[in-house]
Amino acid sequence: MKRILIAGVLWCLPLLATAQEKLPRDVARFVENAQMCEHFAGEWDENDKARQRDITQAIEQSCGQAQRQWKRLSAKYAGQPKWQKIIDEQANDAVRSYRKSS
Repeated sequence: MKRILIAGVLWCLPLLATAQEKLPRDVARFVENAQMCEHFAGEWDENDKARQRDITQAIEQSCGQAQRQWKRLSAKYAGQPKWQKIIDEQANDAVRSYRKSS
């Protein structure tokens, strides 16, 4: 699990370094979680049950957090088109359609 998470973070660092310099901190955190959510949502592997548990856990963490942030930030930045555009663009399908597994 830790290797998957570290690999995902390292994969996103170049994108995040630029984004975090310009974005409000809460928006930058949302962008990071949304990108991690999308990454892990594309990692489904039915052949390796242990890896799949790690992926599911990472999806629940990153997608759940991103979805909560998306809703909160959409309301917070509703009157600020510059930030709202970024929030809307980063709210990928994985974030928008996430449902917590039971």
